Amino acid sequence: MNLSRLLAAVTLFAVASILLRAEPPSLKPPALKSPQEEKATFQVHPGFKIELVACEPQIVDPVAMAFDQDGRLFVAEMRGYPNGGFGTGKITSGSIKLLEDRDGDGFYETATTFADGLRFPMSIQPWKKGILAAVAPDLIYFEDANGDGKADVKKVLYTGFGVDNIQQLLNSFSWGLDNWIYASNGASGGTIRCVEKTDIPPLALGNRGIRFKPDMPGSLEPMSGGGQYGLTADIGQHWFTNTNSQHIRQIVLPDHYLRRNPALAAPNPTIDIPEHGAACKVFRISPLEAWRVERTTRRAGGADASRFPKTELIPGGFITSSCSPTIYLDDRFPAEYRGNAFICEPANNLILRVRLEEYGPVFKATRPDAKQEFLASTDNSFRPVHMTVGPEGALYVVDFYRPVIETPRSLPDDMKATLPLETQQRGRIWRIVPDDKLVTRKPKLTREPSADLVEMLDWSNSWWRSTAQRLLVERQDKIVVPALRKLFTDAKHDFGRMHALWTLDGLGSLDEDLIVAALKDDSAHVREQGLRLAEERMKGSPKLRRLVADKADDSSPRVRMQAAFALGACDCPESLIGLGKLIRQDGADPWITAAVLSSTRTSATALLEQLLKEKEIGQAQRRIAARLAAQVGAAGSEADVALVLTLIAAADRAPWRAELLIGLGHGLQNTSRPLNRIWDNPPAALKNAVSKLRQSFERAAATAENDRESTDTRLAAVRLLSQGPTTIAAPALKRLLVPQSPDVLQSAAVQALSLHDGAGIAAILIESWAASGPAVRREIQEALFARAGRIPDLLNAIEQKQIRPLQLDAARVDQLRKLPNAKLRERAVKLLAGAIDADRLKVIDFHKSALDLKADVEKGRAVFRKTCATCHRLEDFGTEVGPDLRAAVRDKTPEQLLVSILDPSREVDRRFTNYLIETKVGRSLSGMIAAETATSLTLRRAEKAEDTVLRSQIETIVDTGKSLMPDGLEQTLKPQDIADVIEYLRAIR
Repeated sequence: MNLSRLLAAVTLFAVASILLRAEPPSLKPPALKSPQEEKATFQVHPGFKIELVACEPQIVDPVAMAFDQDGRLFVAEMRGYPNGGFGTGKITSGSIKLLEDRDGDGFYETATTFADGLRFPMSIQPWKKGILAAVAPDLIYFEDANGDGKADVKKVLYTGFGVDNIQQLLNSFSWGLDNWIYASNGASGGTIRCVEKTDIPPLALGNRGIRFKPDMPGSLEPMSGGGQYGLTADIGQHWFTNTNSQHIRQIVLPDHYLRRNPALAAPNPTIDIPEHGAACKVFRISPLEAWRVERTTRRAGGADASRFPKTELIPGGFITSSCSPTIYLDDRFPAEYRGNAFICEPANNLILRVRLEEYGPVFKATRPDAKQEFLASTDNSFRPVHMTVGPEGALYVVDFYRPVIETPRSLPDDMKATLPLETQQRGRIWRIVPDDKLVTRKPKLTREPSADLVEMLDWSNSWWRSTAQRLLVERQDKIVVPALRKLFTDAKHDFGRMHALWTLDGLGSLDEDLIVAALKDDSAHVREQGLRLAEERMKGSPKLRRLVADKADDSSPRVRMQAAFALGACDCPESLIGLGKLIRQDGADPWITAAVLSSTRTSATALLEQLLKEKEIGQAQRRIAARLAAQVGAAGSEADVALVLTLIAAADRAPWRAELLIGLGHGLQNTSRPLNRIWDNPPAALKNAVSKLRQSFERAAATAENDRESTDTRLAAVRLLSQGPTTIAAPALKRLLVPQSPDVLQSAAVQALSLHDGAGIAAILIESWAASGPAVRREIQEALFARAGRIPDLLNAIEQKQIRPLQLDAARVDQLRKLPNAKLRERAVKLLAGAIDADRLKVIDFHKSALDLKADVEKGRAVFRKTCATCHRLEDFGTEVGPDLRAAVRDKTPEQLLVSILDPSREVDRRFTNYLIETKVGRSLSGMIAAETATSLTLRRAEKAEDTVLRSQIETIVDTGKSLMPDGLEQTLKPQDIADVIEYLRAIR
């Protein structure tokens, strides 16, 4: 049957179903299957088979597993899920099971409760005589001291991990090649305390993961984040993670490199790498769940079915729940699968795979499979949530097995009342293996002599290599040092040499000769590890300094990027030479550039001076020069600032002069002496330079007002005016705040004015309010709140009805009601009475009538583009600030969409929460955290306007708990508008 006939049949069946149906369809899920019945539902790639490893009653609600050194299987049971979607409350239902296959048939028939009475255990890592367990808010070590299979020692190592979202608790422990244990923490944050060393200051984690050494109390430190549930590394320890809708992401910039340069405003350290898109289509073979079928049936049988694309009249799957990416590094699978990442997608009952390919210094992910997945099931209760590679090279899959896995926070109330959300007392673990019989050596490594463990470091199975290294580091048996040195020379594989190097380092026995050899190795992987190991030894070794600097010319972009990081470990002439080389040859690469800038804490001024002496400065190098100037400004040395200004002034009309002034200004803007204050009263040493530079601002003012110039040229002039003398900048910028100017130019003018602190700035902003559109008004609001001295002017404007309270964002209204100044606060409370209806339920109930109105897609498109496009992008229109709407609205009913529009903060994802930041010099900024690094935060608001603030410049930061999307849209949208925009969202999803 061809597609047209199939669609016609589906439509006819749907119409008949609706006509014959007397009552709403049952949403009851299909009956649960036995493990044997479920096994028959799997489709796996040709050449593979799937085997049952464990099941209920031995395990229930499993979410993570790990093999210890003797091949025993530890399993975390999350029996309390979903707990309303939260990780809070007094929970003791979680447990950790110890499974054993005592008869050697591959099925783990013997189960012992290793630890119980736990909250929500989410990850396990074997360590010494026990395991490390992620049981947020705690990181715990459990030890079986007497060998009975039960933990009789429980030691909390760290505490304070966030527990708000049950799907983003501390998870995914991973033993690193460098002898650290890494983990993801979603966006849960937390203030982490070391229980064993109470004198260590608490760590505010934010949206970052962690790494730690369990035998070193207090070693825990942040790891760059950007993931949710999952963490994996390739052979060279490049880390990859994911979120529910972003199935594979690379952590490019390690946190420990970024935080050494507090003046660096770094980019987001984590990036999406799929060429096929983050929330891509997947090829599920399971039937759509009943509530999805009901929605599609209503569409197909409706009077307006013809307006839907044909593909919208039959069920389909997209990435919505990706988790536990796992890179396969063994040789048991055919060569085409090695180095691939396998990713769980429980909502669609499948596992997909992507191929990782080098893409300059980073990676890209491609889909090697056409219209099929590596593993898929027709059983809606198959819920793969975690994977790992076992001792025999098989891929193990943890199956949460239950009909519904969605968090209750994303389900409508009527479905929550009928769907089986709680435990079904089920759980399975599966093993995917090649069709041919597995031949494996049963691990019993606890009593294995250390000398025998050394040879395993060169084995092709990653589990044996990693476990052998861990045991050698745990034992600290230095009798194996000669054997390790010999292994580095004789290893058949580059990974064997890498393991030998890091094991020696873990034993404190790595010498310079081996690092030198590693830096000269034929393998880029080994050279990369050599650079990492050279870092802490460079200061005392001229030879290493020279060799590391030489790697700036390496043929591998990955090695050059690691050289850029390594050169920051030593303040020496060799580092300056190497960084200069990288700027010249790799300045166009954003990631190598970021690595270079992380290494310039003490050398920014010298590098900038060196760069400006070049005969020609390319566009990429000009951008780097501007960022170096920003670092000089942020570092705050008056002598360095004076030197940079003198250099800029000496280059009259140089094309890069404006870029450097803007960069320097950005670095200075949150310090006690921003650049635009220097012009009117410069230090004696700068009077000559300042005099020359004023001419640049006069030219910029004329350019900004010249409507014959291109918009881009005028925008560049406006950005320069943000750093110029207020007497020149303010009049020119004011004249741009008229309806005849493009919105983008008006917004830029407001942002530039905001950085000036003259007495008349607030009056200019308020005067332009009435004639400004939504995007410009949002910027005016930010500018008025940016400085405390403008608040009285804002209150005057509200009192005089120049600005209506309902035109302000809810978070800003709340800020006014809580002003620290008692008189201003009292006045604000009176003026703002009734500004925002705090009872959103009443608002929603009142507007439910919109759901009964006849709606129009085209009118809805117009409403969206007028009201929503400042933060959302659809059909190539608008700005993508908030979540991906296609993914966000895909499964929402009209009732849910109504709630999302009128009460956006009810179920706000923490990634899109609005924050308020106060700087040490009194600036106030707001927006969602778009990027978080060790040294800076980037806030993003409507129109993708951004402010980057160095952590060292932050006085306070407050999570408002509110969505970036404002309350009160009902004040500007009529019920018909709401009906139309809902219809539009349903049509395009």
